Amino acid sequence: MYTLKKRSNMKVALYGRPIKTKNFKAFYQNFISILDRQNIEYELSKSYGAFLKETYDITCDSCTDSSLTPRNFSCLISLGGDGTALDTLLLVKDSGLPVMGVNLGRLGFLANIQMNEVEEALIALKEGKTNIEKRVLLKIESDIDEINAFPYALNDFVVQKRDTSAMITVKTHLNGHFLNNYWADGLIVATPTGSSGYSLSCGGPLIFPGSKSFAITPIAAHNLTVRPIVIPDLTVLEIETSGRADTVLITLDSRSFIVPANTKLSLKQAEFNFTMIQLSGTTYMETIRNKLLWGADRRDEG
Repeated sequence: MYTLKKRSNMKVALYGRPIKTKNFKAFYQNFISILDRQNIEYELSKSYGAFLKETYDITCDSCTDSSLTPRNFSCLISLGGDGTALDTLLLVKDSGLPVMGVNLGRLGFLANIQMNEVEEALIALKEGKTNIEKRVLLKIESDIDEINAFPYALNDFVVQKRDTSAMITVKTHLNGHFLNNYWADGLIVATPTGSSGYSLSCGGPLIFPGSKSFAITPIAAHNLTVRPIVIPDLTVLEIETSGRADTVLITLDSRSFIVPANTKLSLKQAEFNFTMIQLSGTTYMETIRNKLLWGADRRDEG
């Protein structure tokens, strides 16, 4: 972890999903006024600017489609929930441009700056008092063109059965050595970032960012002795799927692909990282306590 340098001239890119959100217009107008007071320039994509105009009657004076690189911007600010923050990986790719996630949604693990913290966060950003975290990514190697267009995931890789079809079999090898045949509804491979998502809901472990590991979590495994495991992030995981149906569903974060049931692919650590901006003093322990209500007990109230 390191800090973002203080900059007298700062320009940020703004990104949001074209989804109508309660109280968004008032929030956005206040957000822009803070940027103006801090002399922080900003740009939106033309498509997002058009959405704001059509949905909220907000006129965008700074709408372009500049390349999202550190040369053009200091950072990208995501306005939404964790899904919106995940989208930014496809925007910044391997440029190294850091992302700050402002939470307009529910939990907010990735987008963990709350609406009432925005002014504090923007001032800290301008003053160089924010921290930068490098988050590991998964890379998927396959012969599937759709996946190969951008074969990376920040949260998780999931292979699962489609609809109500019978369970699938997922044969796995680690560095060429046989691990297990998973008879299940599917299999999740999660990064530390994604360990608080789908993997957690299926009984997987929470993994601290920077732990240099991935979690393999079965979805509704037919064999009750099968449990989630944690593997080193330098491991190459080979996967071969089979089942009664003709196809299975693969997801990389929020992107889905329907592929043949007999698909073979491998997963490993990507050659670049995702760069996140965090408020100084914010810890992962604090995030999971607040978001998952760890230790919340009525006995502590009085």
